[in-house]
Amino acid sequence: MNQLTDCYRSAAEWLTAAAHSLGFADLPESIPLRLRTETGTLVSGLAPALAGRGDADALAGRLAKALALEDTPFDRGTARGGLVLLYISQPWLRETAETLASGPLPPLPELEPGPRNRDDLPFLLAYTARRCRTLAERPGQRAEELPPGPVLRLAAPPGDREREGRLMREYWSLPLRMRRDPALAGAVSRRAAENYDRFFR
Repeated sequence: MNQLTDCYRSAAEWLTAAAHSLGFADLPESIPLRLRTETGTLVSGLAPALAGRGDADALAGRLAKALALEDTPFDRGTARGGLVLLYISQPWLRETAETLASGPLPPLPELEPGPRNRDDLPFLLAYTARRCRTLAERPGQRAEELPPGPVLRLAAPPGDREREGRLMREYWSLPLRMRRDPALAGAVSRRAAENYDRFFR
């Protein structure tokens, strides 16, 4: 089970427990959850599924108050517009980035000749893998906060070339203090090297 799957499972378990504590026994077979990567939130439509649209606002508020989030990937839960929002915590993002950066590293790809810009995916992956490996191995300060978007996308299964290229470009658009975070740089380096191997070897 990967980190993101575990995050969804944890959210479903705690939402189920909250609904049971409010007296609901007949729950959907699958708890509705949707990830918003930019804000690092899991959004649940459990309240409308249980109460119908008319009473969803009040029930979402009661569900959010009934959540017990100790020892979960989340640091708080709120209700908005009939939905329950679970906010992924910085400790979970940090632990996930460190896990993704750990273990044996794939071989670094060679830098290919050609137009050396962000639109040349072989070069982008090779350059990112090598540069981020250097950052990960250099003693550096951890960023105070990691951005949820890149960490959550790194934790998700790899996508096609276009999606993986967007992920690499997203990393390079981050503020320098975040790019220099050893855990994030290490995770990005691993992903870039694996993608180079997957697409271009």
